[in-house]
Amino acid sequence: MFENELVLMEKYKINPTELFTIRFILMAQDGEYEPLKRLNAILDGGLRLILEKLQSKGIIIQAYKLPKPGTQFIPEDVQFNKNFIKQFYRASFEIGEELFEAYPQFTVVQGATYNLRRVSKKFNDLEDAFAKYAKIIKNDPEKHQEIIDLIAWGIENGYNFTTLDDFICDRGWTALEAFKNGNGTNVNTNAIRMI
Repeated sequence: MFENELVLMEKYKINPTELFTIRFILMAQDGEYEPLKRLNAILDGGLRLILEKLQSKGIIIQAYKLPKPGTQFIPEDVQFNKNFIKQFYRASFEIGEELFEAYPQFTVVQGATYNLRRVSKKFNDLEDAFAKYAKIIKNDPEKHQEIIDLIAWGIENGYNFTTLDDFICDRGWTALEAFKNGNGTNVNTNAIRMI
């Protein structure tokens, strides 16, 4: 699970703090600022120094102008090396593949078999679906493992899964978790099958 991150750290000679900073900047660029704010508070003003190091390592491009001390830092302005970003997100394909392999392949409804690993109604291809999944869970390996464990639980306990594209777009793991924890109180037990 962490192998890709370790390879990335070895290749670009970055430490865990720098990797967290990169991840949190990318999250802030997607509108989720809180982790970066908390990291900045922990670093106690050391964020600029990390940005300098990342720029000297070629991870942040040289054209990016570092904010002067005491000025506002705008994460959206940070420009990363495209090759680094490609490698950073390569892990998203691998966690997407793990999701695909763990997800139930078929379901049977009234004697008809349906493919649950379908993604074509919401995504262009598997790679597109995997990238979306990774983005939704913020490339968090721990969250990914929780989801894989929930899927295994759901399979063992007869949970009725939707198609994979719906599972990703609707964040189906939240409903699965609620069901597992007994919080699925909105279950319609009086459903009538249409004829």
